[in-house]
Amino acid sequence: MRIGSRGVASLVLQVGLALVACNAQPTGTLTPSTAHNGSPSASAAPLLPTNADDAAYHPSADAVAATARGEIITSVEIRAAPGTRAFFVVYASQGVEGTPVPVSGVIVAPAKAPASGSGYPIVAWAHATTGVADRCAPSRAGVIALPSELLDLVKEGYVLTATDYEGLGTDGIHPYFVGASEGRSVLDSIRAAMALPEAHAGKEATVIGLSQGGHATLWAAVMADVEAVDLDVRGAFAASPPTDMVAWETWMYEQAAAGNVNAAAPAVMIFGVWNAVFHAPLDFLTDAGRKSSLAVPDGCEPDLPSTTPFRSDPVAISQWLALLTNSSPGAKATDIPIRVVSPENDQAVGYATQVSGVATMCAIGDTVELVTVPGDHGASLRSPEAWSTAIAWLKDRFAGVAPVSTCGD
Repeated sequence: MRIGSRGVASLVLQVGLALVACNAQPTGTLTPSTAHNGSPSASAAPLLPTNADDAAYHPSADAVAATARGEIITSVEIRAAPGTRAFFVVYASQGVEGTPVPVSGVIVAPAKAPASGSGYPIVAWAHATTGVADRCAPSRAGVIALPSELLDLVKEGYVLTATDYEGLGTDGIHPYFVGASEGRSVLDSIRAAMALPEAHAGKEATVIGLSQGGHATLWAAVMADVEAVDLDVRGAFAASPPTDMVAWETWMYEQAAAGNVNAAAPAVMIFGVWNAVFHAPLDFLTDAGRKSSLAVPDGCEPDLPSTTPFRSDPVAISQWLALLTNSSPGAKATDIPIRVVSPENDQAVGYATQVSGVATMCAIGDTVELVTVPGDHGASLRSPEAWSTAIAWLKDRFAGVAPVSTCGD
């Protein structure tokens, strides 16, 4: 059974923009990034960053090796709303194997320089699942792939930075749900915003993400104390995030066994990627499930079989248990305040698995506020009310308002 892009967005992600980037056909051409003396982006700027096969996504190994984490390798101005400027960027990061890698993304900033010299605060967006193949990178759709609510923040005097994540658009495979890779991609996107002169960005930042992006947000918070001491990360807002990867995988296994095969789509994607990245075995899958997983790196959505892809639960395999455990946030405490918004009827990331992960973070001393909301997977950030609440929380972090913790409840 093949799930179309509408089906994936509805059944797995519940976010309207999830597959925009996968289906977009960029037609813009590369132009140099030039100063506009504080004016809005000119209409001559391309609508989209590059053609799908453009070399901008694939800088030379020498260029990557010569660039420190967060430094920009490529910058191309793209079309943005009046009063703002947007840039497709490729910046340096550290990959899943510990080596320098290029990561692509988009940065949107106010068109005018700030009145004071402190720079605009930064909001880093971590996107939900869009796929694994290069064509699935959100930046290939330009600014349209970004939430309008965050673009509105730019008009209020914030810089928005949005990573594609390692290997999504750039060289190498996208390490889907590998926490350390996601966290570094997000943190280095903040550095990239600071390194872009036209952005006029300061050091203060917050991170917000949905679904896979919620997982990336939590990992950015976990890693910031050690890998981003040069940044001032004020808060991490995670909407519908996988937090306990072991419990989530077992939940997907049980859902598929009960006939809800669509719920196993993220698992199938994880299996295919982690087999390629970590050489983890796939003998716990059916023949159809294995075929679906192995095809994942080449697409934006999995071709799921009509019945469960599992023969058994992989958490019984020591290598898979270790990999899932190591990609669950909560092994190391962080000083960054966290808010997790979890829908009671989440059909993509079981509610109990989110609560389990929050409990682990609380147990090691994190400041975590768990907010339970009614609705399905997208209810955590889909409605205007949800966005309004999220943005108010981000602004409170910049304003120095004391965070709330529900860990004692």
